[in-house]
Amino acid sequence: MINNEIPSDSEFKEMRESWRIKMGESKLLRDKAIELTILSDKYKYGYQWEWCGVPIIRHPDDIVLQQEIVWSLKPTHIIETGIARGGSLLLSWSLLQICVGQGKVLGLDNKIFEHTVKKLKPWLDKDQIYIYEGDSTSTEASVHVKKFLENNTEPVLIVLDSDHTHSHVFNELNIFAPLIPIGSIIIVADTIIEEMPTDYYPNRSWARGNNPLTALNSFLEINNNFKRDERWSRRSLMGEFRDGIAIKIT
Repeated sequence: MINNEIPSDSEFKEMRESWRIKMGESKLLRDKAIELTILSDKYKYGYQWEWCGVPIIRHPDDIVLQQEIVWSLKPTHIIETGIARGGSLLLSWSLLQICVGQGKVLGLDNKIFEHTVKKLKPWLDKDQIYIYEGDSTSTEASVHVKKFLENNTEPVLIVLDSDHTHSHVFNELNIFAPLIPIGSIIIVADTIIEEMPTDYYPNRSWARGNNPLTALNSFLEINNNFKRDERWSRRSLMGEFRDGIAIKIT
């Protein structure tokens, strides 16, 4: 390519935005992405990755997407429900250091495993990552979140990735929504469940019609102070967050 064919920064920005919109609107591409997701799930693709040596149960597309969100939002507080093996908490903490230069992370889960605590111990000991064992929809968890956000007035990032049933995610959204400042972003994980084949999760309590996407849709119908964040909601190709990102607007 010769120099006069190289787009300027503003032209390249417009081009990328056009590509993103077209990709997000392509049903054929999305169908192929779901097909690839199903095929790769036979090899537990989403369980194969690590972040800084700690297992992270997240697709690479969504890892990069979270980086873009943190860089744009510049939060100093990130809250996650669902800790698993700890990699996502470490991802959030490291992104805060890269994008903001400071910050702390709170993870909540019904059960926190000993091996997870051991992996996170260097950050737990330095009060960089905090963990709370208990139901994320409980009054106790709400109190814990309020304390974590005490004196913070800037937008925060929340990642909901625990129990994926409609009722649980809906309750999480309603509990956390009043606690976060305007401009805060909520990532609702595993909205992809609504796009997977019927009965794809035979041993789980969630399925089509009963999952994080249905919960978020119901939440947005009755909460006018939130809206779906179109900047991010269809950015991942093989991602689990499609149409699952919301921002607090008032």
